[in-house]
Amino acid sequence: MNFNTLAKIAIQAALDAGALIENHLGTALEVRHKDTGQNLASQVVTDIDIACEKIILSHLLPYCERYDLALLSEERPDDGSRFEKEYFWCIDPLDGTLPFIQNRPGFSVSIALVAQDGSPVIGVVYDPVKRNLYQAIKGKGVLKNDKPWVPQKKNNYL
Repeated sequence: MNFNTLAKIAIQAALDAGALIENHLGTALEVRHKDTGQNLASQVVTDIDIACEKIILSHLLPYCERYDLALLSEERPDDGSRFEKEYFWCIDPLDGTLPFIQNRPGFSVSIALVAQDGSPVIGVVYDPVKRNLYQAIKGKGVLKNDKPWVPQKKNNYL
């Protein structure tokens, strides 16, 4: 399996979804509620979430077939295939829908390739407001906007 190729596909998917988000920043949106999660942040969804998922899947689905990958997405029911395949895509097309609809920072496009045991292999996060692209392939470090990056601030999670 070529993780470099898969990372490039995920990056393009994130950038394309991010462009759609950028085009809708500050616009009035219809907000619907899902029957998932315990709090408002996990229950809100917009047409932008769904459209971003469609864009991302247009990039990833051909590679799911080619490499026999499963798929887990925020906007689709979990079919359990991630427990059967060696790797799966984990996607949140608009991670942070609540801040997005409130016109405040704190949202991104998030795409990861995860091994069946839960360990991350590829991570791509795109912030369409600041236009920052974070990417990582296991064992190869982290890049921010195509340059090596190490977070400077420590928190309880690092």
